[in-house]
Amino acid sequence: MHSNHRRIRAVARGLACALALVALPRVAAAQSAEATLSVEADAESPAPDRTRWSQRHAFERDFALGLYATGWAGRYLGAGAGARARWEPFDRLGVEVFAEGLKVENPDGLRHDHPVGFNLYVPWRVSENVRLRPLFGFCAVFSFLHPEQDGLDRVDDVHFGIHGGAGVEVALGRFVSLFLDVQGVLYFGHDRYAGGWDVHLEDQVSAWGLVQGAAGVQVHL
Repeated sequence: MHSNHRRIRAVARGLACALALVALPRVAAAQSAEATLSVEADAESPAPDRTRWSQRHAFERDFALGLYATGWAGRYLGAGAGARARWEPFDRLGVEVFAEGLKVENPDGLRHDHPVGFNLYVPWRVSENVRLRPLFGFCAVFSFLHPEQDGLDRVDDVHFGIHGGAGVEVALGRFVSLFLDVQGVLYFGHDRYAGGWDVHLEDQVSAWGLVQGAAGVQVHL
């Protein structure tokens, strides 16, 4: 009886060894196939977002910051500098906010104006590195006049403006572009001046027009 049990156990062990010898190569082959598929999937997967972002063209980036020189001509002359930030949430529409400071020609003393406002614009790409942008917007101007005569106080006012024009941009790479904008501006405000020993600020609101140009550089983010 004991001899039969030993024979059965020996046969069972032999079958187990045989099954192991058959199964091990198949498991190893399956693991190798899974590893191969994983490598192929990694090779075919898209590059990380950071890599794609670094390869974008300047005009394909949604945000930009710019610095520029600007000047006025028309009812009076002025020159200064400005800064702007822009966002292009859609392919055919962008919005930018700006702030400027200009020294304005004035015979009665030192005058400096500070426009702040926004533009809506339509970017129109005419080539790989050049695009145009018709623009339209509004602004407010904080204007300060310091009379030359002793004893006279400043004559300050706030003007409001509406403007429209167009600009051209030239990309220098993936992050930088140069731009030139020209626009007409219609301002509304009070006439004021300091003459002799008097300060004059009219109550009636008047309107006047100017042509403004701006040229500068911007960094696309």
